[in-house]
Amino acid sequence: MSIQEQKLYAAIEELADRPAPPSVIDAEAAISSGRRIVKRRRGTRIAVVATLGVIGFALAAVVIPSHGGGGTIAAQPPAKTQALAATAAGADPLTLSGTFGWLPPNASNAGYSLHDSPTVVAVARGGDVSPSTNTPTIWLTVYPKGTTPKLGTAADGNAELRITAPDVNGHPAYWMTESAADPTNGGDAYLRWQSSDGQWGEVHGYYLDTSDITGELLRVAAGVDFAPHSVPLPLWISGLSKPIVTTEADLDRPSLNGGGAWDLFLSLEVNGADLQISVDPITPNPPAPESANCKTSNGLRACVVVGSPNAFKGGAAALLRDINLLGTDPEAWTTDVLR
Repeated sequence: MSIQEQKLYAAIEELADRPAPPSVIDAEAAISSGRRIVKRRRGTRIAVVATLGVIGFALAAVVIPSHGGGGTIAAQPPAKTQALAATAAGADPLTLSGTFGWLPPNASNAGYSLHDSPTVVAVARGGDVSPSTNTPTIWLTVYPKGTTPKLGTAADGNAELRITAPDVNGHPAYWMTESAADPTNGGDAYLRWQSSDGQWGEVHGYYLDTSDITGELLRVAAGVDFAPHSVPLPLWISGLSKPIVTTEADLDRPSLNGGGAWDLFLSLEVNGADLQISVDPITPNPPAPESANCKTSNGLRACVVVGSPNAFKGGAAALLRDINLLGTDPEAWTTDVLR
C-alpha cells in the first residue's frame, strides 16, 4: 500500500468514527486525498496539500466568556510557536493564506494545506503518532477575500442554524449548529468570524476533551493570522530546471503513514516533467518507501520517483545528490527550498 493510499484510508476511518458534522470540511479533505491518488496514477496535475507542526507550549492569560453571544475575544499570542516566515515567491512550495496561532495542548500538531478545496488551509490534531479514533482535532478554513460563506445543510438534512458568538478581535462571529440551544453542536463545534479586513475564517473542532469548547475555539480563532506565510521544510533542492510548479505537498504531523513524528511528500512539475519526493525521519521500523531510489542523511530518508526515465539528466541518482536533507530539528529547516 502506498503512502498516499494509507493517508486516504486513515482519513476515511477517522471520518467514519466520529459524529456526522453539519459541514463537509473533513469529507472534502478525504475526497480530495482520493482524487490526488487517482491523478498521480494518471500523471496529471494534482492538488496541493501540506502540513507543518506548530506547537503552543503555554497558555496566555485571557478572560473568555462561555457559551452564547456577547462580549469580545482579543488576540492572545502563544508563548512559543514554530516560526513561519514570508519568503520570495516560488522559493517555498508551501505558502499559506492563513495560519494557527494559539492551540490547545491536546491538539497542537498543526498541519497546513493548499489543495483543490482551497479554503481549507490547516488542521491541528493531538498525539505524537498516527491519528486514531477520538483524536482531538481542529480544522481551520480561510475563505477567499470578498467571499461571504453561507449556512448550509447538516448531514441529516436539517438546516444549519446561526447563533451569535462573542466578537473575535472586535469583529462579528457566530456559531453554526443544528440546535439553537447548543452552540457547541453536541461537541462537533463550528465557529465563523471576520478578520480586520473583512475576510472570513472558520474553525471546526471535535473530540476536544474540554468543558469549555466555545471558549477554547474562540481563543483559537483570535490567534489565527490571515497573512501569507511560508512553511519551513526539512530539505532544499538545487539544480532543477525552470519552471517549477508545486502540484502537491504534504508535511503531516504526526505522520499518517506509520506512526512517525512527521512525513513529507512533494509532487513537482519540473519543466513539464513529474517529480515526486518523499522524506521521513529514520525510525526503527520505517514504512516501506514508495521508491527504490532513496538516500539517508542527517537522520532522514529521501526517496524520489520520476514520471519519465529520460526527463531528468542523470536520472534518480542525480536528483538525490541535489536533495539536501536538514535533519529532524524543525529549527534547522528552511523556507528557501527550491534553489
